[in-house]
Amino acid sequence: MIFLVKLSLHMLSAMWKAAELLLRVSRWKNKLKHRFDRKKECAEPMKKSCLIAVVAVLAAVAGALGAVAVYLRRREKELDEYERLLFGEDDAATVEDTAEPAEAAEEAPAEDKAE
Repeated sequence: MIFLVKLSLHMLSAMWKAAELLLRVSRWKNKLKHRFDRKKECAEPMKKSCLIAVVAVLAAVAGALGAVAVYLRRREKELDEYERLLFGEDDAATVEDTAEPAEAAEEAPAEDKAE
């Protein structure tokens, strides 16, 4: 019997603490809800001049990025062309050297037939 009384007192104490905890959580939730739900008195809409300045800055940044992209693309094309001129001559000379004997071989039989 004493065991049942002690057990019931412990259960009652635990239930009381749980109820206090739930009450605190509920109050905390209501306070947060009240803080975020109320309308702020000091809130002002953005002025048009400020909005125009922000839009102008964003447009300037976008234009600068576009100009950089165009410049880099043109510069890359110039470098590719310069590289092709520098290193392409060796390839062109090799192609011409191999093409000349073939042309000479084709011209030689034609001369023999003409004679």
